[in-house]
Amino acid sequence: MVNGYPINWALPAGSKLQMHPLYIKWSNQTIGAIDPGLVQQDIDNIYPNSENAEVLAFLSWIVRTKSL
Repeated sequence: MVNGYPINWALPAGSKLQMHPLYIKWSNQTIGAIDPGLVQQDIDNIYPNSENAEVLAFLSWIVRTKSL
């Protein structure tokens, strides 16, 4: 699970988030180029379980960061 505050967080050692397809998809774009509506569509298609907690936290962080 991610550690830190709602906007600022870091991955724990051994995290596999960086290999997740949605991490790869969104981490290769600048924040300015990201459409939060498209990120929300990806969030809407994820089951809210412990397996998906890290990717959900990452995608939620993108949406919150875009609103700053």
